[in-house]
Amino acid sequence: MSKRRSGSASARGMSQASARETAVNPPADRAAVALWLTLALLVAARAAFAFVPGTWLWPLGLHRFLTPVMGWGLWLIAALALIPALSLRIQPALARWGDAIGRSPALAVTAWALAAATLAWLMPDRVRFVGDFLLRQGTVEIVERPGVLFPQALPLDVFLHYTLPLRLTAAHVLDANGAARLLGAVEAALLGGLACTFARTLELRGGAALACAAVVLFGGYLGMFTGFSKAFAEMSVLVAVAGVSAIAALRTGRGLLPLGLAAALGIVLHRSALGIYPSLALVWGLWLARHGRRGAWKRPRTLIAFAVPLAALAVMAPRILGTVMNTDTAVHFTPPEVLAQGGMLGAAFAGTRPWDLASLLLMLSPLVLAIPALVAMLGRRPGRGHELLVLATLALPFVGVMAVIHPAQGLFRDWDDFAATGVALSLIVAWLVGETLRDTRRFAWLAVAVALGVAAPAIQWLAVHTDTVRGLARVRAFVTDPPERPPAQRGTTWDFLGIRSYRLDRFPEAQAAFARAAETSPSPRILHEWALAAAMAGDDPTARIAYVRLLEKDPANHLGWLGLATASMRLRDVPEAKRAAIELARRDPGNADARGILDEIARYQASQADSAGQVRTR
Repeated sequence: MSKRRSGSASARGMSQASARETAVNPPADRAAVALWLTLALLVAARAAFAFVPGTWLWPLGLHRFLTPVMGWGLWLIAALALIPALSLRIQPALARWGDAIGRSPALAVTAWALAAATLAWLMPDRVRFVGDFLLRQGTVEIVERPGVLFPQALPLDVFLHYTLPLRLTAAHVLDANGAARLLGAVEAALLGGLACTFARTLELRGGAALACAAVVLFGGYLGMFTGFSKAFAEMSVLVAVAGVSAIAALRTGRGLLPLGLAAALGIVLHRSALGIYPSLALVWGLWLARHGRRGAWKRPRTLIAFAVPLAALAVMAPRILGTVMNTDTAVHFTPPEVLAQGGMLGAAFAGTRPWDLASLLLMLSPLVLAIPALVAMLGRRPGRGHELLVLATLALPFVGVMAVIHPAQGLFRDWDDFAATGVALSLIVAWLVGETLRDTRRFAWLAVAVALGVAAPAIQWLAVHTDTVRGLARVRAFVTDPPERPPAQRGTTWDFLGIRSYRLDRFPEAQAAFARAAETSPSPRILHEWALAAAMAGDDPTARIAYVRLLEKDPANHLGWLGLATASMRLRDVPEAKRAAIELARRDPGNADARGILDEIARYQASQADSAGQVRTR
């Protein structure tokens, strides 16, 4: 009996020692502290930048353009989650939700998909500032051939963003914006399901699973699914498919087919999908080393997984290379302003670009700041090093070109070019967060802070685009607050403000915006729209000034002569109205408007003569 007691005591001692060893994991605990510090830094920076005028780090200053609830309310939730005593109260509930990802995968994927789709649908982009939102939507609205405006668009892009919405609008099912929003909601659902699947593929449980999925879903790229009709939305989903499938292939041997299909669909969708291929090749090599010796590569499914992306690349490569050499080189890599700054390398970090590049990363995947610390503190993960290498290889091509891509309208507006980059980085962050929270018990509550810390800014980003008034105020701040932006960016931004305000029937605001656009970009179109906005605002003197400037640049502009004649007539400047109408009639002999104005002038002059005669008679 003494021996049994001794053995029992020894077992209890070993069990307690084992529990202590499990409870304390120095590398994971240090990584958790680094993660907490990153979250705290972001919370503090957002509070500080709410009181700093300017758009130096523009994702941190959203509070200035949000309602108190959306701004400070969500900020407060993220801040309170950093307090252990408070997060510990919520952590059990979140852990149950995380456990459901592994316990009931179909139900969990459905729930995450529906939540993401609902969020995208309920928060549509009403500002419509990002990228060429208005131009893309207008292509469907006016049934313009996409090859005219977007000759570089690849077949799948044309189908999803022109052919399909055109059929929906022709059938009177939805308008152009509604079709884009519906597609976006479906794609947001796919991203939500993939976020959940990524956590399950990593075999995470509890809060670690939930935090991992939240990091993948809640990035600034969510804004791609709220009405913007462009291939970068699908590219974001395909990069997520590639990352999830790559990890599945390494862990279970399955996943090669969806990985190959993601690469193939991507290369038919947008030329940036070339960035998926290096990680595809690496996964193939690792997979063959692990499974090829057993003859798994001979299975039909595996052969298809290898053949499809290679065939797609062979078919699309000539067209893509032509676009890169002809269009991208002149427009995105070495436009005139880049050449003036010494070329791609000289312009890579010139002016405000370092601030804007940092802003892009903070907006797309804010916890990217924690990657260096988490990698250093976690060290090598036994049997998991290849996973991080694959995810890094997926992200590297997208991150590598960030410095040399110069979008025509600047990084602040054309951030959509880098949406897939954000997803690739979020996959790395999610993997590191999952490994950190998997191995730490002391900081398990940090899953709450991570989930809320990424969800709050992502929802705020959607909110600022949903509120037209506040969203346009943010756009206006970009060109009125420091730092001063390059002339081209100021011109295109004021131009957008003019167009959007005009369409919202805010004619005085449109007039003021077009006037500012004309300072740096006095093209005939902008001058004409300035004149129209001034006329609609009832400011005929300014309208006449704009028409005169337009005709100085483009004397053959019939609309310019008509507008000058009309504005002058309203101002009762009959000689100028008559001169403009005669010039219009000379340039366009059959113009009914010119004849109408000349007839009106004749009647006006006759009535004036009659009035003068009656006065003399008296």
